[in-house]
Amino acid sequence: MNMKIDKDLKKNIKDVSEKCGGYLTTNLYDENRGTLPSWDSIRSKYNINFSELLAELNIKSKDEYLMQRNKVKAISNFKLLNLEFGFVSKKIYDDSKLQPSSEYISKHYGWNEIAKEANVRLAHGQYIDLNDVIEQLKETIKKLGYIPTSTEYKELQLKPSQDSLAAKNITWTDAMKKAGYRPYGKAVIVKDKVCFNEDCYRQFTPIDESEKHCDPCYKHLRSILIKELKQMNKAKLEEVCTKLIYLGNSQKNILDIFNSN
Repeated sequence: MNMKIDKDLKKNIKDVSEKCGGYLTTNLYDENRGTLPSWDSIRSKYNINFSELLAELNIKSKDEYLMQRNKVKAISNFKLLNLEFGFVSKKIYDDSKLQPSSEYISKHYGWNEIAKEANVRLAHGQYIDLNDVIEQLKETIKKLGYIPTSTEYKELQLKPSQDSLAAKNITWTDAMKKAGYRPYGKAVIVKDKVCFNEDCYRQFTPIDESEKHCDPCYKHLRSILIKELKQMNKAKLEEVCTKLIYLGNSQKNILDIFNSN
């Protein structure tokens, strides 16, 4: 029956590991043990191998330590490259001669997994996972400003491509739904728009082509305009009313009138 290592020795060995930087090898232990028993003495007395000792004391081996340290370095490198270039690619990474190498990262952690943990964008056409694809689709449609048909989307060569979506086992229609948009189930005369407000992604059907804001955002804007009306003098109020009478009270006209004031 194996003897149990006493608590004081365990604590002392852990202290040695901290002195060595957070991990231990047999050589590191013997070189830094001071008056503690040698590794050979511990092995003989307690009938234990070094990996078992490390596991029992929750101390990292050199390989485990390097894996953890290099992962932190890799994530930091990804963030730095993303800050400089706006995205990360293996070519940019290798050209920057950073360590650990892209090959090491791919082998030990997975290139996409590190990109995901670093919260960075991969090079054009590369996507970390399905959520990354959906997020790019959401932003692409927002930037476009309206809801295209699937054929139109393909003709415009927008990203992510329908091939990229297929590679993630999702159709363009289902991807649009996941992104929060309603693709057309049939031919339409008026295409739906995406709200003009920067932080709003609502899809809406405009009454006329000039409309830019969804109903909730437009209601909020109107409440602001009403407050402005209350602060106007008589001359300015008459000017606004006259313009509304002649130009009409469409969303565009109302916003143009107040923006001009």
